[in-house]
Amino acid sequence: METEFEYTRPLLTGAVRVLWNVVRLPIAAVLLALEPIVGFICGAGLVLGVLAAILFEFSAVGPRFPFVKVLGISFSFAVILFLYYGLLSLLVED
Repeated sequence: METEFEYTRPLLTGAVRVLWNVVRLPIAAVLLALEPIVGFICGAGLVLGVLAAILFEFSAVGPRFPFVKVLGISFSFAVILFLYYGLLSLLVED
């Protein structure tokens, strides 16, 4: 005995898939368009931050340079870039 719900399941699945594509595609397009800018800013923030932290730590700038804090901020750029590419991989299907 077949119920009415068994006939509506493919319809609901198709509607959810279409709705997901309607939401996913514009977000993925914007993220892909911003990828060179985000990659450059995060890469430059990481490299320049680590270099600046090392330079200021070994120079005689002051007695209390926040070396660990600056390194943490610099490495957070790498984490942001990692999460950005992870989000892109979720939204963009090959």
